[in-house]
Amino acid sequence: MNKRILGLDTGTNSLGWAVVDWDEHAQSYELVKYGDVIFREGVKIDNWKESSRAAERSGHKAIRKQYFRRRLRKIQVLKVLVKYHLCPYLSDDDLRQWHLQKQYPKSDELMLWQRTSDEEGKNPYYDRHRCLHEKLDLTIEADRYTLGRALYHLTQRRGFLSNRLDTSADNKEDGVVKSGISQLSTEMEEAGCEYLGDYFYKLYDEQGNKVRIRQRYTDRKKHYQHEFDAICEKQELSSELIEDLQRAIFFQLPLKSQRHGVGRCTFERGKPRCADSHPDYEEFRMLCFINNIQVKGPHDLELRPLTYEEREKIEPLFFRKSKPNFDFEDIAKELAGKKNYSWIHDKEERAYKFNYRMTQGVPGCPTTAQLKSIFGDDWKTGIAETYTLIQKKNGSKSLQEMVDDVWNVLYSFSSIEKLKEFAHHKLQLDEESAEKFAKIKLSHSFAALSLKAIRKFLPFLRKGMYYTHASFFANIPAIVGKEIWNNEQNRKYIMENVGELVFNYQPKHRDVQGTIEILIKDFLENNFELPAGATDKLYHPSMIETYPNALRNKFGILQLGSPRTNAIRNPMAMRSLHILRRVVNQLLRESVIDENTEVHVEYARELNDANKRRAIADWQKEQDKQHKKYGDEIRKLYKEETGKDIEPTQTDVLKFQLWEEQNHHCLYTGEQIGITDFIGSNPKFDIEHTIPQSVGGDSTQMNLTLCDNRFNREIKKAKLPTELSNHEEILARIEPWKNKYEQKIKERDKQRTFAGMDKAVKDLRIQKRHKLQMEIDYWRGKYERFTMTEVPEGFSRRQGTGIGLISRYAGLYLKSLFHQADSRSKSNVYVVKGVATAEFRKMWGLQSEYEKKCRDNHSHHCMDAITIACIGKREYDLMAEYYRMEETFKQGRSSKPKFSKPWATFTEDVLSIYKNLLVVHDTPNNMPKHTKKYVQTSKGKVLAQGDTARGSLHFDTYYGAIERDGEIRYVVRRPLSSFTNPEELENIVDETVKRTIKETIADKNFKQAIAEPIYMNKDKGILIKKVRCFANSVKQPINIRQHRDLSKKEYKQQYHVMNENNYLLAIYEGLVKNKVVREFEIVSYIEAAKYYKRSQDRNIFSSIVPTHSAKYGLPLKTKLLMGQMVLMFEENPDEIQMDNTKDLVKRLYKVVGIEKDGRIKFKYHQEARKEGLPIYSTPYKNNDDYAPIFRQRIKNINILVDGIDFTIDILGKVTLKE
Repeated sequence: MNKRILGLDTGTNSLGWAVVDWDEHAQSYELVKYGDVIFREGVKIDNWKESSRAAERSGHKAIRKQYFRRRLRKIQVLKVLVKYHLCPYLSDDDLRQWHLQKQYPKSDELMLWQRTSDEEGKNPYYDRHRCLHEKLDLTIEADRYTLGRALYHLTQRRGFLSNRLDTSADNKEDGVVKSGISQLSTEMEEAGCEYLGDYFYKLYDEQGNKVRIRQRYTDRKKHYQHEFDAICEKQELSSELIEDLQRAIFFQLPLKSQRHGVGRCTFERGKPRCADSHPDYEEFRMLCFINNIQVKGPHDLELRPLTYEEREKIEPLFFRKSKPNFDFEDIAKELAGKKNYSWIHDKEERAYKFNYRMTQGVPGCPTTAQLKSIFGDDWKTGIAETYTLIQKKNGSKSLQEMVDDVWNVLYSFSSIEKLKEFAHHKLQLDEESAEKFAKIKLSHSFAALSLKAIRKFLPFLRKGMYYTHASFFANIPAIVGKEIWNNEQNRKYIMENVGELVFNYQPKHRDVQGTIEILIKDFLENNFELPAGATDKLYHPSMIETYPNALRNKFGILQLGSPRTNAIRNPMAMRSLHILRRVVNQLLRESVIDENTEVHVEYARELNDANKRRAIADWQKEQDKQHKKYGDEIRKLYKEETGKDIEPTQTDVLKFQLWEEQNHHCLYTGEQIGITDFIGSNPKFDIEHTIPQSVGGDSTQMNLTLCDNRFNREIKKAKLPTELSNHEEILARIEPWKNKYEQKIKERDKQRTFAGMDKAVKDLRIQKRHKLQMEIDYWRGKYERFTMTEVPEGFSRRQGTGIGLISRYAGLYLKSLFHQADSRSKSNVYVVKGVATAEFRKMWGLQSEYEKKCRDNHSHHCMDAITIACIGKREYDLMAEYYRMEETFKQGRSSKPKFSKPWATFTEDVLSIYKNLLVVHDTPNNMPKHTKKYVQTSKGKVLAQGDTARGSLHFDTYYGAIERDGEIRYVVRRPLSSFTNPEELENIVDETVKRTIKETIADKNFKQAIAEPIYMNKDKGILIKKVRCFANSVKQPINIRQHRDLSKKEYKQQYHVMNENNYLLAIYEGLVKNKVVREFEIVSYIEAAKYYKRSQDRNIFSSIVPTHSAKYGLPLKTKLLMGQMVLMFEENPDEIQMDNTKDLVKRLYKVVGIEKDGRIKFKYHQEARKEGLPIYSTPYKNNDDYAPIFRQRIKNINILVDGIDFTIDILGKVTLKE
C-alpha cells in the first residue's frame, strides 16, 4: 500500500516543501515534487532590531494627525480672536484654505503680528508677562493684539493633557514626564514666579540664548490653565469670551478605545477577554495559585494541598495595597514561620517544604485591595449600601451589577475630577474617601478568558479544585440547565460522578476508555435528557480556538480557508501561514495531494513571539562571537604547543568549547587534557555521547563531552554515567554545572514583569528571561544526563525547543483539512522537531556530524522539507536500532552497521536538488492596491476605499540648499556627537565653526574630544551642539513640496529629500539609423504614488510611463519592478528551454535594485547570502557558474520578465505567455 506524504519546513521568511510516496512493499520512499518559497518577513528587521511594520506606519500616521489637530486648534482660536478683534482680520475662506489645502494665511498684518524681534522688543513671553501683570486697554488695537498674541502663544504651547488612564512609565510619579514637571515647578518657585510665562520671560530676559526654554515637560493644568485663568481675570474678560477661548484652546478629543483589538475567549467564543484588573479575575487568579500550592509539613509523608484553615490564613496576603506583587516566601513565612521553610528541591533541611521556589513571583489583587481600603473587608456590600444608581429598566440591579458599574467607572473615566464627583454623588463618599477612590489606578492588560467564563469557574475554584479539574465542571450548569442544576440531589449526583471521572482518569487507558471529555459527555447524556449537541459546550483545560473544517471550491476540491484567528496577532506567523495556505491549496488543485495525505511539518521556533526571536538572535550572536574567540585561541595555543599553524574546523571549535566547559579535565577519569590531546591527528580525547545514541541519546551539544577514547571504548561503552562505578567522582566534577544553572534560575526569577510596566522595560526583561532560560536548559540538560538512571522511551524525539503556541495553531490549521474521514480528532498532521531533522540530516549524509548547516543557498529549505517528509515512526525505530548496533561494533562484537536511507540514491539526489530547483520569490506589488477601512455613515458602517500610498516614498531626512561658487550644494544638520573621524569635519559649512572645533580638539583623542562640550563662545556659554555639513552624496534630490514661507531664492523654496527606492524601470527599444538603441525611464515610489492617487483604475498600468521614449520616440519594450523575476539569455529568447528545469535554474534572477542612472541589479534566485557578494558587470553567459549578483546597464541585458513574458506560480512552475 502506498502512502503520500507532504513535508513542510516553515521559517520566518521561507517555506520549503516536498511530496514523497511511501511504498510499503518496497519499504522505500520516492520523491514526487518539491519546491521553495522565499517571502518578506511580517516584521521590519533593522540592525537586529525588530519592529512591527504596522506600528511604524501607525507612528507616522499619529504624527501627521497630531499636526492636523494642532492646525485645527490654531484655526479655532484664530476664529475666536478675529471675532473679538484680538488679532488682524482673517476671512473664513482664508482659514478654510489652511484647514483643507494647508495654505497658511500670509497677510502682511498677520505675519507682522506673529513675528518676533529682539530689537523691537517683540516677544510672546513678554506679551504673556504683560497680560499677567498689566491691565491692558482693550479699546486700543495694539493692546488687543498683545492680548491676542499671548493667548495664541498659549495655544501653540499648551501640549497634551495626560489622563488618569495613562499607565506609561513616563507618566508615573517618578517617571521622566512627572519628574520634569516637578523640577520645572520647583525652579519657578525658587525664581519667585507663579506663572510659566513669567518664568520663561525672566529666563529669556536675564540669560538670553544661554538657556533653552523649549523642550521642557510642562503641565497643562498647573502651568497653562493656571496662567490662562490669571490672564482672563487680570484683563477682566467677559464670560462669553472666556468660554469661547477655553473651548478653542483647551478642547481635547478623548482617546480612541482599543477594546476592539482585544482577543476572544477560548471557552466563550463570542466574548472578549476580561481585563486583568477586574475583581472577579483577581479572585480567579488568586484561587488558581492557592489551589496549586502544595506543602510537606513535619507530619506529612508527601506534598499535599493546603487545608481550608491554611488557605484562609494566606488570603489576606493577596489584598495588600503596599504589595500588588510579592514573593512566594511571604506565603511560606505565614504558614511555616521564619526560616522554617524551603523549596522541595533545595538541599537544606527545613520543617516545611513547598512546591514553589521562595523567589517565585505572586500577583496580588490590587484592585480589590484598594476597594477594601475604602469600603471595608465586605467591600461589595459596602458599595451596595452607598451606591445610588441601583435602578434599571426591569427592576433593581444585583450586587454583581453594582460592582461592575463601579469597576467600569474606574476603568473608563479619564478625569480625576469626574471620578471624585462620581464618588461624592453616586457612592456618597466623604472628601477623604473620594480622594482615595479617585487615586485608584488600574492596569490595562487582559486575561486569557472572558468574564463570563471566569464566573463559571469561580464556584468550583472556591471549593479548592485545580484549574484543570474546575474546567470540566465550569460549564456543566449551563449544559444541564438551571432546573436540573438547582436541584440539590441532581447537583450532588453530578459533582460526585464527574468528580470521580476527573480525579481517577488515567490518560494511558485512553484507547480503551476514550478521552475524559467523551466519558463526561456519555455520563451527562445517559443520565439526563439534554438537547442534541448540548454536551459539545463542555469546557476542556487545553481548549483553544479551532479552525472550521476546510470547504470545497466550485470544482469540488478541498481548500484551506484563511489562517486568521483572534487567538494570534503575530504578523510574522500570519505571513508564514498565508504562504503555507497558497502552497497547499495549489498542490490540492493540481491533485498532487489530497485530504488523505499525511503532513509532516517543522515550524520555526522564531515564529512564536518577537521577544523570543530577539532573545534567540542575541543568544546566537553571542555564540558566534564566542566561537570566533575559540578559533583564535585554538590557533594561538596550538602554535605555542607544537610550533605549527592550524586552521580550526567547526568540530575543533566544538571540542574546544567542551574543553572549556569541563575546565580542561576529563569528566570520567579526572585526567587533565591539553590542547594537542584533542586537536590534530590521533587525538587521545574525542567527543562522546553522555547518553549513548544506542539507548536514545541525541547529538545536541548538551549530550556531548570530551572523553578519554580508551575509557569510552572499553569501560563506558553503552552505559549511562549512573551505571559507572566512579559515578560519585563524576558528579563531583560536574557540580559547577549544577551551581551554574541554579544561579541562572535565581537571575531569571529576578526578571519579573507585572501589569502596567513600561513596555520597553518589560520587553527587555522578557528577552533577558528567555536568554537565561536557554542557558538554564542547556546546563541543566547537561547535568541531568549524568544523573539519569534510565532513558524514557522516545527521549531523543522529545528533546529540543518546544513547538510553542504558533506551532499548535499551524497544526490546528492544517488539521482543518488533513484528518481522517470518520473523525477530525484523528489527525494526519505530525509536527517534527528541529533536533530530529538535524539528526536525520547527519544520518543520511546531508551534513557532517558536528558541522553547521550551510545556509548560503535557499535550497537548504527544500532539502530539509524532503528530510522532514521522510521522518516517521519507522525511521525513529530504525535510528534507535542503528545506534544499538553501532555500539556493539565499537566494542568489536559486530560489523559496522549501515543506516538505511529513504531510497538508495537519497543523499546524491538531495544534495544535487539545487540543479532542478526554481526558488519562488513572493514579492507582491502593493503600490496599486487600495487601502480599505470601515467608516461610520448615516446608513451605518460602510467599507470605504482610500488612495493611500503603499510603501516608503523617500528617506526621512530633509536637506537644505545653499549656493557656493555659483553651484547649488545641499546641506544637512548633524549632531557633533555623530562625527567618527577628523576627516568628516572638512564637510562643515561654516569656516569659523570648523576652525573653532578643530582648535578645541587639537592634540586630543578624537572620539573623547568630540564627546566633550565644545563652545563657540565660552564666556557667553554658547555651545556647539549641531553643525551644518555638506551632504556630498546628494546631487539630485526630490523636491516634495514648497515651504510655507517662501525664500526669495528659488533653490530654497522646496523641501529636499533623497529617493529611497525606485519603483519601476521602463525600457524602450527601437532602431535609430539602423542600429538597435535602448532608452529608459525611471519611476520613483513618490511618482508612482502620485500616479495611483490620480488614476481612476489602478489596474491600468501602461499609463504610468509613456508608451514612447522622450528622446527618440522608441516604443516601450518592457517594464521592471523591484522584486520581479526575470529569465536571462545571451542573444535570443529562443535559447531558453522552457521545458528544461535545469536550464531555467541557471537563468532565473530577481530584480533587487534600480539605480538612477538606469543600471539594474539582479540577484540569483537561489542566493541566500545578504552581504559580501561579488558583483558582475559582464553580460550574462549560460554556464554552470552562476553570478550571485549582476549589475548591468540596459544595453547589456537580455531578459524575459515575469508577468509580461512568462509566469511562475507559487510551486515554481514556469509558463511562457502567448
